[in-house]
Amino acid sequence: MKGRLKLIIVIMTAVFVCSCTGIKTTKEAEESYQLDITATVQSVSDREAVLKVAMPVLKPGVDQTIHDIAQQVVEKGLFIAGITVDIDTVPVVVRETHGNVIRVTAEKPLTYAVGSQVALKIPKKTIAIVDFEVIRGNQKEAGRVTLEGLASALIDSGHFNVVERAKLKSIMSELELSMSGLMDESASAKTGHLHMADLILTGTLAEIKENWDINLRILNVRTGRALAAISMRTELFKPSEMRDAGPMNEDFEEDAADPSWKIGHKMRGAFHAGLDRTEGAEDSRNSLAIRFNFKGKRGKKIFAKAENRKKRDLYMYRGVEFFVRASRPMTGHFYLLTSSPDDPNVMDAWTGEFAADKEWKLVKIPFESLTVGRGWIKGGDEKYGARHGDQILRLDRVELFGIGAIGRDNPPVKGQMKIDSIRFYR
Repeated sequence: MKGRLKLIIVIMTAVFVCSCTGIKTTKEAEESYQLDITATVQSVSDREAVLKVAMPVLKPGVDQTIHDIAQQVVEKGLFIAGITVDIDTVPVVVRETHGNVIRVTAEKPLTYAVGSQVALKIPKKTIAIVDFEVIRGNQKEAGRVTLEGLASALIDSGHFNVVERAKLKSIMSELELSMSGLMDESASAKTGHLHMADLILTGTLAEIKENWDINLRILNVRTGRALAAISMRTELFKPSEMRDAGPMNEDFEEDAADPSWKIGHKMRGAFHAGLDRTEGAEDSRNSLAIRFNFKGKRGKKIFAKAENRKKRDLYMYRGVEFFVRASRPMTGHFYLLTSSPDDPNVMDAWTGEFAADKEWKLVKIPFESLTVGRGWIKGGDEKYGARHGDQILRLDRVELFGIGAIGRDNPPVKGQMKIDSIRFYR
C-alpha cells in the first residue's frame, strides 16, 4: 500500500509540473485568501504562538455521507505545515498541526494575550482527487459516484480549488513512458516544491455485507507524506440512489441501443425512435432516428422523442451537445426532468429549442439557457405519475433527458430527425 501511495504521489506531482509549463505563477496568485476564521490564543512565546481554531462547518448537502467526508477533508486539510497564513494582517508560518490546534511562528515577536481571539486568513488550497477504487463489491460505479459527489461538495465549500479529473487523466497518460525518470529521487524532490496543487485525495471503497468501508488518505504534495486519514462505514449509495456523473459518450455504434434509452413505436404509430444503420455524423454509420407523422388533427399534439432514463448527476457540466440532421428544416426540443431531494416523485421539466436542417450540424445547449416547461406544469407531470415542484434546476438530480420535435412547432408533414454523438460538456 505504501509503495502504491508513493507511485500516486510521483505521478500526480509530475502532473502539476506539466500543468505549470507556460504559466506565470506569482505569490499573489498562489495566496487567494478565504474568509476569516476565528482562533483563540493558547500560548505565546516570543515569535511563536499556539492557536485553537474554530473549524468551519459546511452546510448540509443532499447526501449525508458525502457531506461528512467533505467536512473531514476541510478540517484535516485546512492547515498544512509550511504554509503562510495571516493573523490580523501579520504573516505567520504554520509549523505544526494537531487537530484544530496549530503552532505558528512569525518574523517578529508576537504580542497577543493568552485567551484573546484573533482572525486568521487562510489561502485557498488546490486539491486533486484521484479515482477511488472499489476493491471489494459489485458496484464498481460507486467509486466514481463518490468522487464526483465529493468534488462537487468541496467546490461548494469554497475552501478548495479542485483539479479537473479529465485534465489530469490526459496528462497522466503522456507520463507513462517517462515513469523511470520520474522515480529518480532528485526529480521527485524538484516536483515536490511546485504548488499548482497542495493536496491529493485518494483511497478505496470496500463493500462488506450491506455497508461500505471507506478509507481515504489526504497527501501533502509539498512533503510527499500522508497528511491525514479518513475512515468510515456507511450505507453509501444504494443501487436505487446511484447516479451517473460521467460525461456520456453516445455514438450509437454498438449492436444495440443502451437499455437506458426508451425507444420503439409510440402514440399508436405517430412516431418511432430507434437506431439507424445507414448513416451517422462525422462519417460514422449509425445514429438515433426519430420518425414522425405530424399530419392530421392530432399532429400538433405529438411530441416525437427519444428518452434516456438513466439517473444522472450533471452538476459538473455546463451543457449538452450533439449532432442533428432532419429530412427538412425544423425546430427540435431538448429537455430534462429534475427531482426534489425530499421526494423523487416531485419533478420539474426544463426545455430548450434548437434548429435542425438537412445537413448534419453540431448543436450546443447550455443548461443555464433551459426554461421551465409550461406544458409540464399544465398537466404533463400527471402523465409521468409525478407532481411539479419548486422550479429549481437541480442538475445533480436529473431523472431523464430527451431529444425530439413537437408537432405544433413544425409543418404538418411526415419526416425524420437523426441524432448522433451526444456529450455533456464542462
